Formats: sequence, C-alpha cells, structure tokens
Amino acid sequence: MPATAQATLFTLPDPSVPASAPARRKRPTVLSYGLGADSTAILLKFLADPEEYGLEPDLSDLIVVHAVTGDEWPDSISYVDRLVLPLLAARRVRTVQIARGGRRDADGVVILSDTRTPGYIRPRGPWQLSTELRVAGTVPQMARGRRTCSIRFKGWCLDAWAAYEFGTTTFRRVIGYHAGEQPRADKDTEIQQQLNRDAGRVICEPYYPLIDEGMGRAEVEAYVFGRLGEKIKKSYCAQCPFSGVCASRDRHEERLRDHPEIGSAVLMLEYTSQALNEKVALYGERSLYQQLTEDARNDVVLTRFEDALDAAPFALYEVRRLYLPGRTKDCRTWHGERCTRPRWWCRTKRSTACRRAHRTGFELVTGERVEGAPWCEGEAPACRGEQVKGPAWRSVRTVWEGSRFDAEMTLLRWGRESGARVRSGKSMIKRAYYLETGDGYPSASAYLVAAPAGVEDKQRTAKNPEAGFEAKWTQVTGLVGTRWEPVRPLVVRERERLTGPVPVRRLTPEKARCASAVVLTA
Repeated sequence: MPATAQATLFTLPDPSVPASAPARRKRPTVLSYGLGADSTAILLKFLADPEEYGLEPDLSDLIVVHAVTGDEWPDSISYVDRLVLPLLAARRVRTVQIARGGRRDADGVVILSDTRTPGYIRPRGPWQLSTELRVAGTVPQMARGRRTCSIRFKGWCLDAWAAYEFGTTTFRRVIGYHAGEQPRADKDTEIQQQLNRDAGRVICEPYYPLIDEGMGRAEVEAYVFGRLGEKIKKSYCAQCPFSGVCASRDRHEERLRDHPEIGSAVLMLEYTSQALNEKVALYGERSLYQQLTEDARNDVVLTRFEDALDAAPFALYEVRRLYLPGRTKDCRTWHGERCTRPRWWCRTKRSTACRRAHRTGFELVTGERVEGAPWCEGEAPACRGEQVKGPAWRSVRTVWEGSRFDAEMTLLRWGRESGARVRSGKSMIKRAYYLETGDGYPSASAYLVAAPAGVEDKQRTAKNPEAGFEAKWTQVTGLVGTRWEPVRPLVVRERERLTGPVPVRRLTPEKARCASAVVLTA
C-alpha cells in the first residue's frame, strides 16, 4: 500500500467544521530512529522522495527521534555521525535525542538534543541501561513476553516525548520493521489500537514502509550500502541477550573482540548477575563467558575481563530467597482475582483422578452450590498433584567490602565458622549456603557470595511490616534477620507514582557542554 493511502486504525467521530474554517494541518510524521539498517533505509527513502511517503517536499513535517540507552556500539554511532547526520543537517530535518532522566519514572525524560543541524549522536544520557542493570545485579530479561529494557529505555521515553510534543494532535509513527518481521508489526499495531481505544481518539497511526514494500533484511542492507557506500552493522545494546537475533554469533563475538573493554564490562554484568542467581546468565542458563571460551580468538576479551575483575572493588552479599506458592487455575476460576480463604486446591493442582471422582460440589467461600466447582478434602494422596510455584522474593544485603582476593578468603572463613556448605554451580562462583532450598512451597534458601561491589541492598518492604520480606522470612524459616551484619542500613525507597503526565525537560546549556566534552574526548 502506498504511504499516501495509509489508513487510520479505526474511525472516530469528528466534530462538525464550519465551511469557512482553515484547512486542517497535515499530521506530523515521527520516525523512531534506532541507528540500524532498517530505520536508516527508511530515512534514506524519505530523503530521496518525501512526497511518495506522504511527506512535505521540504520534510518540514518529519521528526527523527532517537532514544539513547547509553550502551550503543561505538561503530554504530560512528556510522550515523559520519554518513547519516550530514544528510539530515543538509535538508534541515528536525532531529531529537531523548533519554531517561533517572531510575524512577518520576525523573521523567530528558531532551538531550533538538536541532535541525544534528552533528553527533549522544552516547549516553543521565541514566544508562547498564547502570540500572549493575545496581540491580542482573542482566536484561523478558517479562510476560516483553523486553522490559526496551520498554523502559525506548518505548516509554518515546511515548512520553510524543505526549509532551503533540498533546492531543494525531501523528504518524514510523517503525523500521522489515518484511520478515510482520508478527512484530502486527503485535505493535494491536497494542497501539488498544491505546487508541482507551484514549477515545487516534493517538498515532503506526506505519511500516519496509513491510509495505516487501523489503527483507538482505534487501534493506543492500539498499543502505548502495546509497551510503559502506556496510551498516546491526544496532543493539552491547549487553543485549538477544544478540543472536540481532546478529550472528560470529559477528557478535567479532564485535566484542574489536571492543574488548565493552566485552569486559558485559561479562562483569553477567558475573554479578550469576553470583546473585546462578540461573540468570546472559542467555538463560548459558553464559556469554562459557560461549566465548569456545573460541581461542576471544582470549583478548576474556583476559581483559579477568584483569578488570581482579582490579574491581568486591563485596560479600548475603542473598536470601523465599519461594512462595502460587495459585492454581481452579483457584483463579472460583475465587476470582483475590483469594481470601484458600483451600488446598488453591495452591496444589488436583490430579486427573480427583477431577473424575469429585466433579461437582459447592463453593466454600460463598456457601452456594455451584455445578463443577472443586469439592474434595484432599486427604487422599491420589487427589493431590504438583504444587504451583508462585513469586520468589529476594533480599540482597552487603555484609563486607574489600578486594577480590580478600573477599574470597573471607567467604571461605565465614562459611567455615558458621558451618555453611561451600559449593559452586556451572559458573564456578563459590557460595556458602547456610540454608538449602526444601521441597515444595513455601521454601527458602540463603547463602554468602563474593561479587563486584555496587549492587544496591534491596528487599520487599511494606507499610504493614507483616507483609514485608523479614516477616515472611521468619514465618517460613523461623530465622530472624540476616546471619551477618550488613555494612549499612537498608534504604527504603518509596515508589513515586505518577498521577499526571511524565515530566519532560531539556538539557541545560551547561550540561549540554559537559556532554559534548565527553563525546569529543571519548
């Protein structure tokens, strides 16, 4: 479908307009620019023939917006600085760079640059993705099928900026999905349709030019190469766990070898994450470190990492976990969103034999007989199936700080003195367990581990102390508090909830000059 024929998602009633009213202004077009081949190809097409894609000949209705995560590859930034931005500056295309203002949503979005003569891509903003991961002691993860890092550092920023920029004016949002990514585009459109319905108006109209033109990844790369004369690499964060999707393993590892300091930093994030949770490596339970050791060419990255690990300040963390029971399908069906008087089948699945023998009964919460509701005392072992795993609560407390060597020696000494069992997993990181995970739920585990310093002390808190981690810990284990004294009190950070629009602010001239200095000396 030609760009000029792009249809709205759905029709909303328009107020009547007097015949003498001026013509309605054409809707602006926003290109979400990720620095990669797909969005670069779209940008080049817009520059070459604006009117074919429904743009003004002078491109005055086009805004190119880049969300800065702080962890983009230097060669991607260099490519855009040298070959793309001069084209935008020559045509005076408005180019905006934005970033998260801080960890909290209340810190808002910062506009790092808003100009028609862009000179360079900002490498970082006030709050980097890697900083957030380092403080949390983890690596990027999926939540309910969605990439949380992309949502927090890209999608959320872009939506907040658009609300600030356009208010109630409808705009067209261009995303660089190629022809092989139709399912992603369909999902994106579905989400936007729901947002539009919830708002009662068309907030924006998604538009995917590459899909409309049937251009796959190979055609996109060939097009960019033909226009700019230099091959473009995939754009993604250095610590992205989906690097196998973003680039082949060989290309990704080659990139790490070209930038060993970045490879070392990514391995440091992964090491800390695995120290706190053995199962959370960069690729699930398979680690990047493990993968790099399979090719001798990666020794330059591994050596850089080991040297950095030896030089880094270390800490001993006491990690406690609670594994709580979850709710069964039966419980959700018969008790709704909240279960105030749980039965045994609320936490444990009923066996097939139980379902056959006890098909009907009454709902015990209301006292009303309901056909098909579970009815069984659960006394027969054959009726009880598996327990359902619920949420896992984690407490991380820093109990010692010093060098790596001293941290590992202290770990062994404290573990021996307390009778803890010292053992290692696949990562070969030593942990001193003084409480092992039991069978069933609820259960708990606790251990001491050495890892790079900087992970924030954190555990679940609540206004009602009986609903917090410590109360639940004592209830499940019979233990009170940590085994070793934390080096600092736990800081309880209240979650500031936004009741209005996300704050959007511009970088002050002084901070802009500082950011420029960082770029020039990098």
